[in-house]
Amino acid sequence: MSKNIIIGIVIGVMALGGARFFWAPLEQTTHYHANWAVYIDDVRLDLSSDKYMEDVSSNCYGSDGLVSPESRVHMHLGEQDVVHIHHAGATWGHLLMNLGFGVGEGFMVRPDGTILSDNKDERFTYVLNGQILTSIHNQLISSTDRLLISYGAGSIDSVLENQFTEVMSDAIEYNDKADPATCSGGHQPLSLSERLKMAFWS
Repeated sequence: MSKNIIIGIVIGVMALGGARFFWAPLEQTTHYHANWAVYIDDVRLDLSSDKYMEDVSSNCYGSDGLVSPESRVHMHLGEQDVVHIHHAGATWGHLLMNLGFGVGEGFMVRPDGTILSDNKDERFTYVLNGQILTSIHNQLISSTDRLLISYGAGSIDSVLENQFTEVMSDAIEYNDKADPATCSGGHQPLSLSERLKMAFWS
């Protein structure tokens, strides 16, 4: 192999690595927030109990360095209005599963085994950011989403006017705060050595 080819390869690798170094993301992990509420027969379901909350002292990461399923999406400190997302692939179905609910199009299984399903008198209405959806279990959670899950006999107009307006819209404020858990999301910049590793070996 000629000397010029070797020099060309080295320069190419250095240029590519340098470009990746300067454009590498400065934040280490996914961490953003959304708001939501669940209403059953016009009454908000209370999800503020500790049994629905992620322990702030728990470690989000398994031994392989990946975020554990329970920690990908959760709530903290009795704040039932705010959902913490630590994985960009987390769905509303994942959140509900982590809270002990089963959910699919037109049905929900509560943690006590009670099954709610669409019927001639009552039905599910899902409102995401003001838009009516037919299901939410596979819907990805995006930053600052506002979701209402409503089950009952009320009309869509009534649900929008009386329930969706009660869904908080403060997730954006939480995006600028440190996470109360040891997961602490995207507020920790990568170190120089981590950025170099990402630029040349990832």
